[in-house]
Amino acid sequence: MWAPDVYDGAPTPVTAYMATGVKAATLSGNLTANRTLTEDTVYTLSGYVKVTSGATLTIQPGTRIVGDTTVPGSSLWILRGAKIMAVGTADDPIVFTSARAAGSRAPGDWGGIIIVGNGIINRTGTTILTEGPANVAENYAGGTDNGDNSGQLKYVRIEFAGYDVSNGAGQELNGISAYAVGGGTRYEYVQVLAGLDDSFEFWGGAVQGRYLVSYESGDDHFDWSEGYVGKLQYLVAFQSQKLTPRPGTGTFSSDPRGFEADGCDPAVSGCTLSSTGASEPYSNPTIANFTLVGTGQLGGYATDGNGIVLRRGTAGWLQNGIIARFKGVGLNLRDAWTDSLRLRDLLAVKNVILAENGQNYDTNPAHYGQEAKFATSSHRTAATAVELFVFNGLNPASLDWTPAGAGTTGGADLPVARAAGFFGGTMDNTAYVGAANPAGPKWWQGWTVYAIN
Repeated sequence: MWAPDVYDGAPTPVTAYMATGVKAATLSGNLTANRTLTEDTVYTLSGYVKVTSGATLTIQPGTRIVGDTTVPGSSLWILRGAKIMAVGTADDPIVFTSARAAGSRAPGDWGGIIIVGNGIINRTGTTILTEGPANVAENYAGGTDNGDNSGQLKYVRIEFAGYDVSNGAGQELNGISAYAVGGGTRYEYVQVLAGLDDSFEFWGGAVQGRYLVSYESGDDHFDWSEGYVGKLQYLVAFQSQKLTPRPGTGTFSSDPRGFEADGCDPAVSGCTLSSTGASEPYSNPTIANFTLVGTGQLGGYATDGNGIVLRRGTAGWLQNGIIARFKGVGLNLRDAWTDSLRLRDLLAVKNVILAENGQNYDTNPAHYGQEAKFATSSHRTAATAVELFVFNGLNPASLDWTPAGAGTTGGADLPVARAAGFFGGTMDNTAYVGAANPAGPKWWQGWTVYAIN
């Protein structure tokens, strides 16, 4: 049974998570006024639900929002000038998930979360549209404020999301997409799992994030382009298998990566990458303490599954990481212009362990990710992860990202300017590699899950 709440659109029964006394409501169309979603109600996103400029969507701890699996691409959009304040707790996280029951869920069951802000991008043009269907996609061109605030997500899970809106032409909805979203926007303790496409994607802007988990992604775990300059710390990406998406919603990528780092894609309008220059301002994020784990040599999985791909004129600072078990290349630098940023000290990858990858570094002579180019960056390699770095547990029933072996020392090399201005303070200048402090709390416990259906 359901009892109607104040809602937009017609109520839809949601049976998978209903309990006695729990109400149900449907969200559809545009939300033009402030709205609060409460824990006592299960909310269904039906179609493309858009929070418009001037409105704030507040979501209370423990609230469950499900995507309408009968309406392809059902998703939540936070438009320019709007905000989402989704603040849960470790004991009572906010969950965005499929309307189907556990065991029957799949990547692509619903569309995901899309945020559009007033931040800066390096792609020129008066109209630049987000990925999305015709008459649904939004313009994110022309922003000027990288301090813009589109809200906060804290202790939030996003499950079984993603949708191919282009019939195979590369236009997909992700777990959470940030278009020109400013650095006043914060992701903290957010997990994306079992998605159809990327887990976290950033087009320009300066979103800040920490304690982020991507689990069993359909494509890239963390993806940035078009001038992204945000700061991220304590990131986990884990891939052990290739899931099966919901029929008719899209296909999994042939080139999944832990990090896919772009300056700007010259294949799209308004981007430059040539022998004479790349789009500016450069993508130039600061990322510290990351653990990226791939599938190893799993049969049937993409051979172009790489740990980190740096290309198309991206700058950045990546420090204290683990790149392990990727079937392709662990550290892959694709083009001369991106390598020129490395040579100018605008791109650095420091204090990284590479273990059990198909190739730890790139041996393709047409690429620039050879080991010699990173000889001064305190990288370490091992034939197997066991030799140098052992996680306390990679069993999905009890995942533990805490290092249990030797060789976990990194380097407290984070430049002061890059560390500044992070969540109202500074980034932690840690001296260990990976997302978990060997002597610290297990920050992922209590609010993450590791379901695949």
